[in-house]
Amino acid sequence: MKYIYTAPDCTKCEFLKKKYKTEGIQFVERSADRIKQPEDKVDQEALIQASMQNMELPVEVEM
Repeated sequence: MKYIYTAPDCTKCEFLKKKYKTEGIQFVERSADRIKQPEDKVDQEALIQASMQNMELPVEVEM
């Protein structure tokens, strides 16, 4: 499953969501706020990914 972490008014996030929908890629959207206090393993992986990309959104995780 593919997860994407997004924030409101994030142009890059909207572009990625539109691209996935156009290409028929299924994903689960999560709030980027979850990265600050991870609730599960997916959030923990998102924190790692976000730190590797200088906390820029969107963050993609595939589990």
